[in-house]
Amino acid sequence: MKTSVVITVYNRAAALAGCLRALALCPQSIHEVVVSDDGSDPLERERMEALFARLPFTVRSVRQEHAGFRLAAARNNGFRAASGDYVISLDCDIVLLPDAIRAHLSAAQPGRFLAGNRAMLSESDTARLLNGDIACNSLSAYWRAADRSNLGRAHRQFQRNRLLRLLGLARRHKPKILGCHFSLFREDLLKVNGFDERFVGWGLEDDDFALRLHMAGIRPRSVILKARAIHLWHAPSGPGANSPAGSPNLAYFRRPDIPARCELGISKKKETTDCDDNNERTRYR
Repeated sequence: MKTSVVITVYNRAAALAGCLRALALCPQSIHEVVVSDDGSDPLERERMEALFARLPFTVRSVRQEHAGFRLAAARNNGFRAASGDYVISLDCDIVLLPDAIRAHLSAAQPGRFLAGNRAMLSESDTARLLNGDIACNSLSAYWRAADRSNLGRAHRQFQRNRLLRLLGLARRHKPKILGCHFSLFREDLLKVNGFDERFVGWGLEDDDFALRLHMAGIRPRSVILKARAIHLWHAPSGPGANSPAGSPNLAYFRRPDIPARCELGISKKKETTDCDDNNERTRYR
C-alpha cells in the first residue's frame, strides 16, 4: 500500500522544515510527500523548495495564488496531486514522532477515517526544536516536555461521540476531526469529494468534512493516544481562531441540506501544470 503525506503550508518555511525532518525518520513507510502551498511569499517559497531534494522520499509541491485563507482549497490541491492509496493529512506546524505513521497504517481500513490530535509545545521549546537536530531521542524529549493534558480528554470525548453516533444521538458532525492531523483511504476521500472549497476564511471546514464522511458511511476511529504528534507554537492565525462563532463560514455550515459529496471539491478542471524532477506545481480552477 502506497502512502502519501499531504502537508498544507502558508509562509512557515521553518515549521515545514521541522515537519519534514521528522518525517525523514520513518521514510520506509512513506511513498511520497505532497506540500500544498496557499500562496506563500516568494522568499518563503524559495526556503521551502530548498528543503525538498535533501529528503529521503519524493516531494511534490503544489501551490495556489494567495487570495485570503483558503485552507480547504489548499488541502484539495494536495489530495489531487497525491498518488498514494492512503493519505495522511497534516498542517505544517505538526511534527510527528517516528511511531505515528505506523499507528496510522496499523489502524487503517477502507471505510474508516482516523482522527489524530497533538500535544502543544511551548514557544521556547519550539525554537529549540527548529534550531537543533531532529532525531528520535530529541523528539521523545520534546514530547515529554509538551502539554499533553488535552489528549486524554479529546480521546474520551471522541469515544463518547462515537457511541452516541451508534445510538443515533450524536451531533451531525461528531465525532469530529482536526484537519491538522487525520488519515483515510484515498477512495473514501473521493467519496465525499474532499473538502468543500466554499469554506473560505478561518473555521468549520474540518467539521463539514467530518459531517460528510459520516453521511457517506465512513466510520470514525481515534488514534489520538497512539499517533503521537507535537504542535509547534505560533501566534494565533487570525480573528475567531478560538471559537466557531467567530468564523465567517458559520451560516454556511449550519445550512440544513448538506450533501455527502460536496460540489466544489477535489473534482475540478485542471488549468496548468509545470513539473521538474522533484517539484511539481499545479493550479486548478
